[in-house]
Amino acid sequence: MVEITTRGRIAAVAASPDELTPAQYARALALSVSLATGAVTPDAARRRLMSMLIGMEDYGVLLPGHVAEIDAQLGALDDFFATAPDGSVSMPLDSVANLLPETDGFSGPGDWLEGVSFGEFTECQAVLGALAEGQADPEEIAGAYAHVARTLYRIPEESEVPDILLVHAPRLFMAVWNRICSEPVEINGRRIDFRIIFALSGPKRPDDGTGWTGITFEVASAGIFGDTRGVEGTDFWSVLLYLYKCKFEYINDKNRNS
Repeated sequence: MVEITTRGRIAAVAASPDELTPAQYARALALSVSLATGAVTPDAARRRLMSMLIGMEDYGVLLPGHVAEIDAQLGALDDFFATAPDGSVSMPLDSVANLLPETDGFSGPGDWLEGVSFGEFTECQAVLGALAEGQADPEEIAGAYAHVARTLYRIPEESEVPDILLVHAPRLFMAVWNRICSEPVEINGRRIDFRIIFALSGPKRPDDGTGWTGITFEVASAGIFGDTRGVEGTDFWSVLLYLYKCKFEYINDKNRNS
């Protein structure tokens, strides 16, 4: 949290997305979409976010001196924004914590996608990965995001996906995946570098194109979690830890014998 001074009072406000309440996060998410679509400018987005955090609709209605006082403190919200090399500004709101655990009667996973099965994880990977491979049109993107939301929040086909989950669910999934791919993750008090799973550690082999499905078959062949359905139903962190253990032992054996 960070302290903001306004009109002789001090307000403690969130300094990063992780510190937002679910209600604040929902409003910030809507604001991030407005910024992405160009409906608001970066400066306006900062002021709207600050207004919300200090409990106002728009602090711009205050006397000029009070407005200037708050404007001078907008830098406290820098962690909410990202500037691309081309100068464009966005509000990623990336967090591995599920800041919207429940909405419209649908409950999602815990922080770090706790409770998501390996099958659900690979399903989301496949759907979002397909978007990255080509030039998807808006309808395909919306369909993919809805698929991820249905998977993570277990929304039945006969129910409509809440609009906010179309934005939140893919962001949560990618935030966790990007963290796994970029830095060690703390598991039971120990930092595990899952990146070794995907790093080349021997002669390069031809890609059979099976992706995560092939990994599922490979894990199932070991019988640790049962057959393919057993693997798909297992907590995805358990499967990742197993893959890490196998790769770690392979690397150590290779180094010992070299």
